[in-house]
Amino acid sequence: MARDLVRAYPPHVLRAYSLLADGERGALVGPRGDIAWMCAPRWHDGALFASLIGAESLYAVTPSDPRYVWGGRYEDGTLIWRSRWVSTTGVIECRNALAFPGDPSKVVILRRIHAASGAARVSAILAPGADFGSHGLAGLEQECGLWSARSGPLHLRWSGAGSARAVGSKRLELEIEVAEGAHHDLVLEVSERPLHDEPPEPDIAWESTEHAWAQAVPEMHVTIAADDARQSYAVLRGMTSASGAMVAAATMSLPERADKGRNYDYRYAWIRDQCYAGEAVAACGAFPLLDGAVRFVTGRVLSDGTSLKPAYTVTGGAVPDEHAIDLVGYPGGRDVAGNWVNDQFQLDNFGEILLLLAAAAARDRLDVEHWGSLAGTAPRMAASSRLASTRSSSGVRCHRPVGCTLSEAVSAIMLSARPLHEDPWVAGATFAMARSPATQVSREWVQ
Repeated sequence: MARDLVRAYPPHVLRAYSLLADGERGALVGPRGDIAWMCAPRWHDGALFASLIGAESLYAVTPSDPRYVWGGRYEDGTLIWRSRWVSTTGVIECRNALAFPGDPSKVVILRRIHAASGAARVSAILAPGADFGSHGLAGLEQECGLWSARSGPLHLRWSGAGSARAVGSKRLELEIEVAEGAHHDLVLEVSERPLHDEPPEPDIAWESTEHAWAQAVPEMHVTIAADDARQSYAVLRGMTSASGAMVAAATMSLPERADKGRNYDYRYAWIRDQCYAGEAVAACGAFPLLDGAVRFVTGRVLSDGTSLKPAYTVTGGAVPDEHAIDLVGYPGGRDVAGNWVNDQFQLDNFGEILLLLAAAAARDRLDVEHWGSLAGTAPRMAASSRLASTRSSSGVRCHRPVGCTLSEAVSAIMLSARPLHEDPWVAGATFAMARSPATQVSREWVQ
């Protein structure tokens, strides 16, 4: 039966999937309404749904009539996705979202089935498999219309599925009929802790999620394409944790090019990419994503200094080394978790950090701790540039160019914010950086 499930929901071309995200994890919804990927409880944890890369785990809401065409859209400025299926008997929509903003220890998946034209009949399948399918369902119970179970270390509760039936220890299946114009809600909770509280009330959960997205995403009227910019901002916000860390991608093991070995795990926050995103946001306004980028990056600099890694988990932890997870993988790729970034030295990180601080200073978004981190890490940044020079002369190859000289970046900050000149301690440190021979390392490829 498990293999029948895999055959019923094969992978699609990546552009056919839609991203749901709440800041702490992301999910991919396919054209058949199958959530084919979601890590839980957080971005860097094992996947609970992973049929995308060959695991026997997914969460699907699909028209029962196999003869349909699919489509869908995002609600403006959100990561609320409306799946839409047109069949020979009517039109069905399914509204999908992760309750927003996300709780680091618990994810709530909201799905609302709406019979837009004609009566709707859909099939729902819940087949979780914690840690990339290593665990099935355990302790499956039903009480007062609520299903509860465990999958590995995770606790699950499914409401709106009282008439579902268990299929072995692998999954729950449900047939749902909805009258024209009506809707039916499914709410799935996944938590690190036992779920003893009351389940979410669907209307309240949806209203709260809509309101939170409206508050989180600015109008972006300063751009020439405000609607597109708003949607881009929503994606960035959905991929940004409460820590301020922004992951590079929601997924792993997806090939950049088929059968060329270039498929990686990008469920982590890259310092350089975080700086780029922060600078881009700063160009539009003093928005929270800029503050988050500054907070996360300066935190890592203060913590690690010249031992700064190119990437971290969203909690500031180390990225695990690359390893296989014994799955078939996405077509053209292979099963890769973790990343070899720990062995890399990315020379441009410190320059990009300073440019991010300059952009934040121009928006008056630096506080005392940020200014202190700039002054306190000046010698470390200079030492890093000296190290780059040493590596260059010794023939060690680095794979990134220097983003800018330290003196250029420091000058940008000094021009951007008057408080720098008013604080002799900060000004003295930055002046020393600007005069240091180490700051002469410039935009060159290091061979």
